[in-house]
Amino acid sequence: FLTSAALRFHAKPVAEVACRSTPRLQSKAKALAQELRKLEPKDIKKQLHVNDALAKEYAKHLGNFEGQQPVPACCLFDNRMYDALGAPNFDDDDSRWANQHVRMLSGLYGLLRPYDEIQALSLPASLNTKLTNSKGKFLRDYWRDSVRQDLNDALQKLPMPVIINCAAEEDCQGILDLDGLPEGTRIASVEFKTIDREDAQDAKGEFLRWALESRCMTVEELLEFRGLEGEDDAASYRVSPKSSSTDALVFEENKGEGAGGGWSKKMAESGMNKAKFVKEFASGKNRYLRTEINKALVKETKKNRKKTAVY
Repeated sequence: FLTSAALRFHAKPVAEVACRSTPRLQSKAKALAQELRKLEPKDIKKQLHVNDALAKEYAKHLGNFEGQQPVPACCLFDNRMYDALGAPNFDDDDSRWANQHVRMLSGLYGLLRPYDEIQALSLPASLNTKLTNSKGKFLRDYWRDSVRQDLNDALQKLPMPVIINCAAEEDCQGILDLDGLPEGTRIASVEFKTIDREDAQDAKGEFLRWALESRCMTVEELLEFRGLEGEDDAASYRVSPKSSSTDALVFEENKGEGAGGGWSKKMAESGMNKAKFVKEFASGKNRYLRTEINKALVKETKKNRKKTAVY
């Protein structure tokens, strides 16, 4: 499974995880940081399109790249997809499985595993970020050969070389090239067609979590994904037969009766408003439940509106 690293980090990341590892390309990451230290704040400001304060902050951090206590990447990454994945809460077996089968494209580290320890104040840069280095104008120029080789090594250990691409399209440009991968490698992209664009990120996180917990090893197994609701709830997603192909897994929202009544009922019984309810039931180690609760409440609201609509 291939994803893109988040550009925003949690201010207070989860400290306790079942697994920790060292980035495989850490020496090259240190060398890159050494190169980028030569950039003046004005250069960083111009190339990253940030204000003076941020440019100075990034320049300061590059000058002290290893000065912070490293934190597992999955604990730091702060976006809807990684929150829905909930990797910091994985047990030992699931975390080690994730480290074997998930790779994350990163501007500063090239290719990461979920539990690789990285700097908590790292420069928010993707492979598509324009930062002048010894290999070219973009960070992808610096990492291209190393990332391809690392992907190649990981794929050769699999019985069937398959890449399930959940990464940003711009990060994959010039990186995912079948000519540089083991013979017979199959690349399949994943897309969720949702009304709200942010919901698609939630869905990708849930999809990845489900696939890892289910130990899916083939594309065909992934087609069984229907969402993370309980057994008695209706499916949240279904495969789009019109849009899917051998190289693209496209899921769409299930238009039938959605799940969500359980959380809505629980909130009503609690007497809390939505903000307090979510904080009560989805904080700390249960933070990953925020996606599930919010989505369920939205579905229930839409469902009730339809029931009371006048035509």
